[in-house]
Amino acid sequence: MIALPLFLLAGGATWLFWRSDMRAGVLIAALVCGYALATSPLATAIDGMGTGIGAAISSANAASK
Repeated sequence: MIALPLFLLAGGATWLFWRSDMRAGVLIAALVCGYALATSPLATAIDGMGTGIGAAISSANAASK
């Protein structure tokens, strides 16, 4: 369960680097943040939300034709 605290720390670092206008720091911290989310127990829920959003957009496109 180290992924969630790592996500919180990387999210805080991303915000800190963003505020101090350090673009390379934002990139690295955001990549670590994304990795932490991808390896966390929340990954399946995040993937399900993405699948649901994709299905909703697809069905909206099909209904408008």
